[in-house]
Amino acid sequence: MKISHLPRQVAFGAALVSNVIYAQEIGASLDCHLGPHTFIEQLVEQKQIDPIPMRVSADSVNAYRLRPDQNLTALGFKVRAVFGFSPNDDMFTQKISEGETPHRVYGVVVMAAKEAVSERIRETGSPATVREVMPLLMTAVVCEK
Repeated sequence: MKISHLPRQVAFGAALVSNVIYAQEIGASLDCHLGPHTFIEQLVEQKQIDPIPMRVSADSVNAYRLRPDQNLTALGFKVRAVFGFSPNDDMFTQKISEGETPHRVYGVVVMAAKEAVSERIRETGSPATVREVMPLLMTAVVCEK
């Protein structure tokens, strides 16, 4: 390692540590006892996420972006996005056609490998499920009702 890279690496490390130190932990909400409306509403009211979804999937799951000045963690991992949906709830944009049966769902996408997130879920005893979004990089923690 060259000496000239050392200050850059120290600054990068300090930035990572400060992100974790000053981040608000929302992992307790992933015990799956809340409903999607309450989970999203709390984050909107605390101005941690934008109230308008950045994307609505074909199955009506609404994905929300963190506000630029917010730093959230869940289970100790950096949160990249928050999502939720509940049928017949005006808070969520609905795309499901009448023949389909929508379900209530909420959760987060974190920066961590699936195995690490699964281990934290087991430690907390949460009934949440874990789904890989990007191998070794991003994982979704999902509460379904």
